[in-house]
Amino acid sequence: MQSSARVPGWRRPAVIRAALGLVIVAVIVAGTRFYAPGTEPSSGAVSDENVVADPVSYAQSVYEADVVPAITDNAMELPELLDALAEDEASADEYGFRNGGSPYSFPVRVTGTIVEGSFGEAGLEVEGMPSDVTVGVQTGPAVTGTAIRDATGQITFEMFLNQIDFASVATELNNRVKENVLSVTDFEALLGDEVTVVGAFTHDDPGHVTITPISIEAGS
Repeated sequence: MQSSARVPGWRRPAVIRAALGLVIVAVIVAGTRFYAPGTEPSSGAVSDENVVADPVSYAQSVYEADVVPAITDNAMELPELLDALAEDEASADEYGFRNGGSPYSFPVRVTGTIVEGSFGEAGLEVEGMPSDVTVGVQTGPAVTGTAIRDATGQITFEMFLNQIDFASVATELNNRVKENVLSVTDFEALLGDEVTVVGAFTHDDPGHVTITPISIEAGS
């Protein structure tokens, strides 16, 4: 009696089907864009034709050319902005921008007196502010948040391949702030002095405003 040849395990139909399934899944994943909560594109489909290839170089190229002028030209006095938001939350869409469902970021201008602040911030005493709201200005060494990226409405998630690239733009814009503004500002020497700050903040804390500055000028 002649025995039938054994089929190698890797050639069995079930194994082949499983392998093909993995290949199909890999192809689908490779062509899929993943979104962090709050960053889903509002318009749905995204075209890869206009995706920014190098987010760091992009951030370096647009900081002085586009971001700084946009924040400067659209900056609203901080006390006036907070009054407007308190009166009508829907006005956030008029004065600021956001990506997906994340909090709004706003370009602002504010004049106040530099005081001691928490770690990484200088406090700012500002006339006309609500009594239950404090103000701080980022001093470094770490500059956090995405306010500079988001406040102009010019930089959106749809422009990038993934969340990592989108975050890299925010990080590099913050690096421009460190190099161009914070590295040349002596906050200890400014204690007790009046300054005018132009920058951006993300409205994620009703009791505190943290401004990432694009300019700090002594005097009113």
